[in-house]
Amino acid sequence: MTYKKKLVKFVKLKKVHIEKFGFIYADHRDYEDIKSWTEEKCKEIYSAIVNNITIGSHGLSDLTCPWCIYRDLYNLSYSPCFSCSYGKRHGECLKNFSSYKKYATIEVKYSLTDKVYQDIINKIES
Repeated sequence: MTYKKKLVKFVKLKKVHIEKFGFIYADHRDYEDIKSWTEEKCKEIYSAIVNNITIGSHGLSDLTCPWCIYRDLYNLSYSPCFSCSYGKRHGECLKNFSSYKKYATIEVKYSLTDKVYQDIINKIES
């Protein structure tokens, strides 16, 4: 499986989990966005996510967000979040009425445990 496919699958599985709480996390535009990234970038981002999960990143952290990692890895961290492609589609994460503000409930944050993320990675890798 290519790293593009792994990264898309990660977002899809995270989406399924968040949708259990009645919120929208991602859609086809987000998958197409990831597919537009190079395979090398997807490998770096996916590897960073796996590493972050391995060391215990859970919840709704920028350490498990492909778009935040993309920004950080490619020296775009100086750019405000409005330059983020996810933010352009769903609203800047920290702004009122963004998709993130809607789904970033305590219930969703605490439900995305280390085990949930490990299960997601195991499904991708199997």
